[in-house]
This record gives sequence, structure tokens and C-alpha cells, in this order.
Amino acid sequence: MRAHRRWGFTLVELLVVIGIIGVLVALLVPTVGRARESARRAACLSNLRQVHQTFQLFADENDGLVPIGYRSVAGKPTKQFNSMIYSGTAKKFCLFGTLYQAGLIKRPEVFFCPSNLDPQSSFNTDVNPWPPAAVDPAVNCWAGYGGRPDNLLPDDVLKTDPHKMARLSDFHAKAILADLTALPARVDLRHRDGVNVLCGDGSAAWVARAGFDKPLQKCTSNDAQFNPQQDEIWAALDKAMAR
Repeated sequence: MRAHRRWGFTLVELLVVIGIIGVLVALLVPTVGRARESARRAACLSNLRQVHQTFQLFADENDGLVPIGYRSVAGKPTKQFNSMIYSGTAKKFCLFGTLYQAGLIKRPEVFFCPSNLDPQSSFNTDVNPWPPAAVDPAVNCWAGYGGRPDNLLPDDVLKTDPHKMARLSDFHAKAILADLTALPARVDLRHRDGVNVLCGDGSAAWVARAGFDKPLQKCTSNDAQFNPQQDEIWAALDKAMAR
């Protein structure tokens, strides 16, 4: 009678197969990660273009003026504070919050970068709840993008002194919004290698970190002493977008 042969893997063969699978996974994971980040980067660019439409609507209703700028912190004009929506300290809306007051933030999630890992700059987190001031009026609310810090704007600018705002048309070929560049950590916690930038004419593009990293690395805290470095960063973004 013919004997039946048992088919199967030996332990050595099984280990070899597992090793091959491990190598393939190690090769594929970075590729998948890069593909996901590429998709998030594209979504971020789309967000910025939609935010531009919101600013354009605001400008159309307010004689061309837009709330793009920065605010004071403890009496010091601080250009790193260019992304707030609501101040829990002052109990007032500010900067991007002016759009909210005007009823123009219909899709708030587009004001936040999909690559961001920082809860403070993410949509509707414990430390950055939405809607602003609804649950606890003492909690700050931040947007996920920063505005060009040229104009010092008072809180509740739409009610107090709307003429402090700049005209959108003044920034036709200049960067007006970007992924946060207040501190190195803000860049590290999203795209890392650069930022997406929006110009006043609605065009948006990727700017590599190498072009603005030198002044960025000097910003070691959120302090008005780093206002000159913030000016350098935005000048670098202008230069990159002009190419």
C-alpha cells in the first residue's frame, strides 16, 4: 500500500516566510505613510482655498476689509498669536472669530489642518472645543491656520474699530494664511517638512521648511521678542510663493 506523505511547513520554512513578510511590511509601511501624508497635504491645500472663499465673502460685505493679523498678549503685541478665534481671558472673539461672529464659518473643520497632531490646534478637542465659548467661556479657541501678522487687531474688531482691518486686495500677491509657524513644534506636529501657504489672490502652494527654518528655530517661546523672526518667516513665504 502506498504511504501518504504529509505536506506542511517546517519550522525553518515558517520562520523564513515570516521574515520575508516582515521585510515586505517594513518596505511598505513608509510608502503607505507617505501616501497618506500626501493626501492630507492635498486636503490641507483645499482647506486653505475654502478659507480664502470665506475671507472673500467677508471682504465683499465689509468694504474689502478682512480680519487678518495678530493680537496683543498681556499688553504686548505678539505676532505668534495669529490664529485665535476666541479669548477666554478677554471673553471676546478675535481674529478668525470675526468670521464666526459674521456667521461665515459654515464648515469649521476646513479651518484646521488634517495633518495636525496638536490638540490645541485641532477641531473640537477637549482643549479646543467647538463652538467657541459655548461650553466654557473661560476656554480659548484657536484655528488651525495662522494669519499674516502685519496688522495688530483689537479683540471684537468688527464691533470696536473695523477700520483697523486691512484690505484683502492689499495682499494680492502676498501670503495671507499658512500652517502654523509660531514655533518649531507647530511645524513638527503636522507636515514637518514644510507648510501650505495661501496668497491673497486665492492661490495656494507648498513651501519647503528649508526656506524659513532659520528664523523659525530662533522662536523658542510665544513671546513678543520673536516678532522680528515672525516677520522674516512671512517674508520667506512671500518669496517662495512669488517663484
